[in-house]
Amino acid sequence: MPLRRLLLFLAVAHRALAAGEPLQVAVVGRAEPVTALRAVLTAELSPEAGVTAGLTALRTAHVAVFHGGPGKLHDSEVAIVREFLSAGRGSVVLGATPGDWSAMPEFFQSQLGAEPGGRFAGGAPMRTISLYPHPIHTGVAEFDTAQPVHRFTNLAEDAQLIMEGTVGEETAPLAWVRRRDAGRLVHIVPAEGATLANPAFRRVLANAVRWAGARPVPGAVAAVQRTFMPESHPGSFAITFPGGPGVCLDPVRGGINFVWDGDFVDLRPRWLTKQGAPARIFGEPFYREGAWRPLRAGAPGRESDFQFRGYALTPAGPEFHWQIDGRDVFEALSASADGAVLTRRFRVAAGAAPLWLRLEPQPAAEIAVRGLERDGELASFPSTAAGEFTIEIRRKHRAPSQP
Repeated sequence: MPLRRLLLFLAVAHRALAAGEPLQVAVVGRAEPVTALRAVLTAELSPEAGVTAGLTALRTAHVAVFHGGPGKLHDSEVAIVREFLSAGRGSVVLGATPGDWSAMPEFFQSQLGAEPGGRFAGGAPMRTISLYPHPIHTGVAEFDTAQPVHRFTNLAEDAQLIMEGTVGEETAPLAWVRRRDAGRLVHIVPAEGATLANPAFRRVLANAVRWAGARPVPGAVAAVQRTFMPESHPGSFAITFPGGPGVCLDPVRGGINFVWDGDFVDLRPRWLTKQGAPARIFGEPFYREGAWRPLRAGAPGRESDFQFRGYALTPAGPEFHWQIDGRDVFEALSASADGAVLTRRFRVAAGAAPLWLRLEPQPAAEIAVRGLERDGELASFPSTAAGEFTIEIRRKHRAPSQP
């Protein structure tokens, strides 16, 4: 390998994103669409990101945007792309085609997590396009396109379908994401012709770049959906924060059932199966509760009159209303930008007796409390006057999974 190529290859590795550093985006693909794509991304992401084009831009990029794919490559160029894809950085792929990845045929299985096929529905335009709640869709109420799209099948187990198209009785995945140790990946299938001029597509594309680069998406808020969750009573809540985590809150049991490392929940199993299967989560739970109605009045072993009184949405996240022996308790959920910390803020009205809360041991999370008196697994709010307390759930560091 020539020295210049070797230095380029080595420079791709371990390009971390420093705090406050502008996001660096590399656009790779055929010359004409790449020129237009670079202009769109510059307009949508300036000044928070710098956008350059070509394989050499991968040396300093945090996110790569591939239009179709990198095209025909020399061996040294293949090495550059492979190193980028394995270096823990983000990728946004627009309309991947086998021809544009002919130098790396393993890309579809190992990275994209899908098998490419022919034209979907014979090239007929979409009748319905469904957008499923995800930070990438922030600011976009609907998206339409008349362009023919390729069919993709056999999506990987960890592929999170966020956009789906329908023609007659046929459906096709139009966009999905993967959160992996080797970096976040987004694939958006429709990406040709006039699509770049569509304001909705441009917004989705810019948000996809931010998400792939693990940057906050402006305007993104927590998604709250009431559904049938795993290991929970019907009517539980799926709460997903833009940077994670996801939370399952069960109002029948009386608290959080589990918290998982992710920002999306798939409700389609509930809709598509005859028996109504539970929604599907992506990512490992790092916090679990199982005790029946852990928040009680008077004494920790005393059964209290427990009622769920509803919830309200706030810019930070949802706030749930409980009544414990007639005492109003409001629990607001919020998350850190990186999804590693879930904060539960409680506002308590005056009542006749102290409140007790059982904090179950958590091998994968640390629990910190403020405003409570803690004794092992038990914590109390001893005052009968109005007040506040906070419980912070922090995910413990986990080692990357092995390939």
